[in-house]
Amino acid sequence: MSINNSTDRERFPLFPTLDRGGRIELVQHFEKSACWNIDFIIMMGLATALAALGLMQDSIPVVIGAMLVAPLMSPLIGAGFALVQGNISLFRDSMKAMSFGVSGGLLISLILGFLTPEYEPTLEIMARGNVNLLDLGVAVLSGMAAAYSMGRPDLFATVAGVAIAAALVPPLAVVGIAIAAGVYWLAGAATVLLITNLIAIILGAALVFRFLGVQGSLAGAQLPIWARRMFLSLVLAVGLLIFPLGDRALKQAREGQTRPLTYPASLKVRSAVQERIGTEKDVEVMMVARIGVEPNMGIHVFLVSPSNIPEKLSSELVDIIGNVVGEDTPVRVIRLKGKIKDYLVATK
Repeated sequence: MSINNSTDRERFPLFPTLDRGGRIELVQHFEKSACWNIDFIIMMGLATALAALGLMQDSIPVVIGAMLVAPLMSPLIGAGFALVQGNISLFRDSMKAMSFGVSGGLLISLILGFLTPEYEPTLEIMARGNVNLLDLGVAVLSGMAAAYSMGRPDLFATVAGVAIAAALVPPLAVVGIAIAAGVYWLAGAATVLLITNLIAIILGAALVFRFLGVQGSLAGAQLPIWARRMFLSLVLAVGLLIFPLGDRALKQAREGQTRPLTYPASLKVRSAVQERIGTEKDVEVMMVARIGVEPNMGIHVFLVSPSNIPEKLSSELVDIIGNVVGEDTPVRVIRLKGKIKDYLVATK
């Protein structure tokens, strides 16, 4: 296997190029680190568990620690390398490792979410629902930085910092936690962030490896058709993401950063309220949430009905919530007349 280094130097004069030995070392590295095995599965599970618990505690240091130990970056960079090299075996192994890692991480976060129904979504969890074009840019640059550091032995130690920037595990953990908590819009937003990161990192890594002179097994030969189709698919996927994420970024630039004032109450509290309201005719629950980020702000329950809601029902809900979270937590029941859709339209 050879590399036409002179051609690549002329094409990308500012980039150092990998020699044959460097490329072989990278292949050997990815064959070990980008493939799934028992070590990969265990570390991925531990990293996701750490991220989930850190997010539930609103602890940034714990979340950062989870990013450092997560092995998910290696198969993504390996996939980018295999794509440029036309190495279908390495690409399949890398994608298989990524799939197992994401699936295993999702399972772990789901289990932890179901085991902790009393936990409320924290600021760190809610932050993963705010995805825009900047996140796409961070992911592309992270993939490029990781690929460049792996291609330059003197910079290999910086990969850990890139893993923090990419932040792959936190959105994965949020998907499972949000599904378990029944906050499906947040699970959807975190899924978009996760998919954005995965696609952009692979594409960014592939671009840098090409600049470093990596190419197919035959110098000057075209990439196999599967590699060209896959590369085109990644570019199209990024192109499709640019429009909605860009629109969201522009909206945030005009209106300012969104900082929610309401945070969903725990699944246990919401389930208790829904169970009681389920016995009432024409009464709907619009929201069960904390207004503000401090626990002493209490829990607010918004009820909507076309007829008058009796005061007795409000008192019962206060007692029910008090039995779940403790009597020291302030509870306020707001009774609204009409239908939920009337208030949703009014807030647009």
